[in-house]
Amino acid sequence: MPINFKVQCSLIFSVIFLLSACERTPPDTRAAVTLPVYTQGDADRGAIIYKEACSQCHQLTPGLNKKGPQLMNVYGAPAAQLKDYDYGDALAKSGWVWNAETLDPYIADAELALPESKMLADPMPDASERADVIAYLSTLRADPPAAIDTAISADDESTTRTDNQSTKMANGQVEIMAGEENKPAASFQ
Repeated sequence: MPINFKVQCSLIFSVIFLLSACERTPPDTRAAVTLPVYTQGDADRGAIIYKEACSQCHQLTPGLNKKGPQLMNVYGAPAAQLKDYDYGDALAKSGWVWNAETLDPYIADAELALPESKMLADPMPDASERADVIAYLSTLRADPPAAIDTAISADDESTTRTDNQSTKMANGQVEIMAGEENKPAASFQ
């Protein structure tokens, strides 16, 4: 039995209202990397190896985890740190910090380095390839997003501040000119 137009519109507006009331949790990020770049490998070769061996399960954009967590700012970060990824218990309880000493055996054979690891990658037995991947991972650095403060003043201007920069936006009245080309979209015929 077809639903009448008014009921359909009510349902659509109800869904839109409910969805607009939901707040999206911002992606979790790691702190900025403070360790120096790892120089015992070739980061350019490591980027190629990463793309071939790691990018199927890992990527570099916060909040866009795949089978494995995103790896931006991973070098020097505590293991199992991101709240928007479900780590295995073994890694969560490891107390590891991702540096050359922990990454090397983990990349070599994750299951041997950490029994019950969720990482199902093929072992990487070549030490120079591992050093290259670690060198590449050590270059993945991005500043965590800055907090944005928003305030609206009494004179109906808003000021948005980000990192000590200010932008003022006036909310004045907009004049719509009469004429066929300016007719509201809802009144098309």
